[in-house]
Amino acid sequence: MRLFTILASLLLAAILFAQQAPPLHLGVLLAVFAHPDDEVFAGPTLTRYAREGVHVYLAIATKGEKGATDFAKIPAGEPLATARRAEATCACQRLGIEAPIFFNLSDGELGAITNPLAKNIHAVADNTQKLIDQIHPEVMITWGPDGGYGHPDHRLVSDAVTQVVQSQNSGIKLYYPGLTPAQAKPLNTIWPASLPFHTTDPAYLPVTVSYTPKDFENFKRAFECHKSQYTSETFQALEKVMDEGWHGSVSFREWNSARVASDLFR
Repeated sequence: MRLFTILASLLLAAILFAQQAPPLHLGVLLAVFAHPDDEVFAGPTLTRYAREGVHVYLAIATKGEKGATDFAKIPAGEPLATARRAEATCACQRLGIEAPIFFNLSDGELGAITNPLAKNIHAVADNTQKLIDQIHPEVMITWGPDGGYGHPDHRLVSDAVTQVVQSQNSGIKLYYPGLTPAQAKPLNTIWPASLPFHTTDPAYLPVTVSYTPKDFENFKRAFECHKSQYTSETFQALEKVMDEGWHGSVSFREWNSARVASDLFR
């Protein structure tokens, strides 16, 4: 009788713990972005889901070899591409996600159509389809049609990924991260005035995914891997305004739905 009472108590405790504990995700999430630092704009979300048990993959379309900066003193071309591959690998490690997948396409040339053999936007779509067939993601994230601050590569990657998802009734949930005017305002005080972040009306951003202070710390450590693109002062300033704008949750919209949710998988 005593053994039965002990077992019953343990079973009750397990049930209560399961009810109180957050759900453990065991799915697959694939983020597809244009450049080796674009994951920054969904970073807290990526590290949150990795922490919860999701297999999180990041695919990067271009080598980023044209984004040379004076302060980094790394020449454009293959030296910079090599540096940015290492930075992306560092960022993924610090986010706790899988190693990055590189499509190795040319920076700034995804829209090139003059050469029929050019590796351009069609290669983004083809590589994305191959990845879907290999890893079977339930959830995907990419740039919205605004491309963040309008970069042509960002917009084209958004188009290619959306094209692939809409071509098949796979059940994949595709999301675009976005910024409301209130979220973008602090960021645009730091970002170059010639390239302001485009905003989305809050009515079109009904999916809000929260993150913990630890997730944000992981995000900051990952962001700071991209030393070829930002100075230490810029890192600190951007981290401050991003946290102020997000205020604990990143906003998304599902590409073909207006449903309200707080979880990309549900």
